[in-house]
Amino acid sequence: MKSFRSADPWRIARGAGILVLPLLVALAGCGGKGASVSGKVTYDGKPVTGGTLVFSPAGAGNVPASVPVKSDGTYQSTAVPVGKNRLIYNSPGDQYPEGYTPKPSEPAPKSPFNGLVPKQPEVEVKGGSSTLDIELVKPGK
Repeated sequence: MKSFRSADPWRIARGAGILVLPLLVALAGCGGKGASVSGKVTYDGKPVTGGTLVFSPAGAGNVPASVPVKSDGTYQSTAVPVGKNRLIYNSPGDQYPEGYTPKPSEPAPKSPFNGLVPKQPEVEVKGGSSTLDIELVKPGK
């Protein structure tokens, strides 16, 4: 009967390092391509009070940037891909008003921003720092 040798922990660590190191190097290389972008998101001239903006780059191999919209309608990111980006808005999830106690089985009200889309669906992001205000509209406008 053969006996099983216990695994050498240093051998396992070296093996894991060989697998993880190239991934870390690849991820580190992605960080330098982002631009600093900030602005305000509005609908009918009023601030949008939540949700997420997604800057989805046109080029293959670039990672989209997901940027939260704050309660005052502003957003800011230092990792938006430089170049042509498709702009997507995701409204905040359905939620009860603060301090409200719902009845059993009562659904949360829908966000007033559900279904809105950026008026300008594609934007060109330049390197460095820039301001980009975004107007949301109902689809088809």
